[in-house]
Amino acid sequence: MAKTGESCRGLVLRSTDVSENDKLLTLLTAEYGKITVSAKGARSLKSRYMPVSQQFAYGEYTFSSKNGYKWLVDASLTESFFSLRSDLVRLALACYVVSVTEQLALDDQPDNDLLRLTLNTLYMLCEGKRSINHIKSVFELAAVSCGGFTPEVDFCGNCSVENGLSYLDTVGGVCLCSNCAARLFPEGVPVSVLPVDLTVLEAIRFITSPVSKNVFSFRLPDEYERELSHISEAYLLAQLDCGFKTLSFYHEVSDQ
Repeated sequence: MAKTGESCRGLVLRSTDVSENDKLLTLLTAEYGKITVSAKGARSLKSRYMPVSQQFAYGEYTFSSKNGYKWLVDASLTESFFSLRSDLVRLALACYVVSVTEQLALDDQPDNDLLRLTLNTLYMLCEGKRSINHIKSVFELAAVSCGGFTPEVDFCGNCSVENGLSYLDTVGGVCLCSNCAARLFPEGVPVSVLPVDLTVLEAIRFITSPVSKNVFSFRLPDEYERELSHISEAYLLAQLDCGFKTLSFYHEVSDQ
């Protein structure tokens, strides 16, 4: 038996053309987690579903479901993030952001924290009040934390000392003090173990802390911002153990 009138607030992570007129939408929703919804006729310029079926569209979606499939029956647009399309670099980063979110989000499991973070990141990209490196770094570290991959940055993962933390093991997800790094890697630390400055480490603690409300609010000098950007990307890729074509494209157009 079909169900009708199931509604949710959702963000379009992916919009895929199917057949001549339809689209398949991958939504991250507050109520249902990641879901896939078929939007009949959404490719038509005359379709009332066209605005709500574009990537980055955020709004209210109502769908019917039957035998595990969902069909869009109504939708209203809240935000399109249209201004992203006027800047190729910010658009490329936004595409990377939603691809990471899609990778982390679980089917049919609500994740309001990840949805809120992704929306806030898109808003930050539209506003342009923080640098690209800052927005990207904060999103990467906060996103992996939402996904359960929070790094342990309060003490050494080998000896538990709290002082002298000098490295972040991007694969193990722990910090290492300089003494342990020297003992564990007498021939030199591997590429997955990155040196980390105390100022950058404090920023990582702030971003990944569960009590941090506005994770974008802090500022760093340029040299520390670049270090944080390098570490956050390496950590995300190591923890998720995958690459992103959207990230490669972002680097192509941004020279970052």
